[in-house]
Amino acid sequence: MINTLVQIFSYPFMVKALIVGVLVSLCAALLVVSLVLKRYSMIGYGLSNVGFGALAIANALNLAPLMVSTPVVLIAAFLLLRLSENSKIKGDSAIGIISTSSLAVGVIVIAMTTGMNTDVCNYMFGSILAMNNSDVAISIILSIIVLVLCIAFYNKSNF
Repeated sequence: MINTLVQIFSYPFMVKALIVGVLVSLCAALLVVSLVLKRYSMIGYGLSNVGFGALAIANALNLAPLMVSTPVVLIAAFLLLRLSENSKIKGDSAIGIISTSSLAVGVIVIAMTTGMNTDVCNYMFGSILAMNNSDVAISIILSIIVLVLCIAFYNKSNF
């Protein structure tokens, strides 16, 4: 059993997948409770649709997909939280509006862009085993930011 594990983790892509998988699951476990209690249970779905729209635009403009979609999704998350706080539209309703709009923008961009030969869905649902060193570095940095913010604001959350 141990020999099999040593053999599996002798491949660098397996080590990268394990590191990123553990970091993502740790961050998700920390965030999920407060998001559900604050009625943002659909935020993952909504932000994935925002990411789809951003990836479609990045591909249409021949830009680096990850460098475009990450800031766009972060900005959308903050706008979503602000929209829910300052208007009559609350929680999952605001997420539904934003996600549907951004998904529609992504579909329109893909439909109108001629010669788009990359599949946007490959970016959305790619393999964790295909991560390169820069993807792992970005995942580590973002995970550290999430962990620091969770620790810093733990007592201030409304559980």
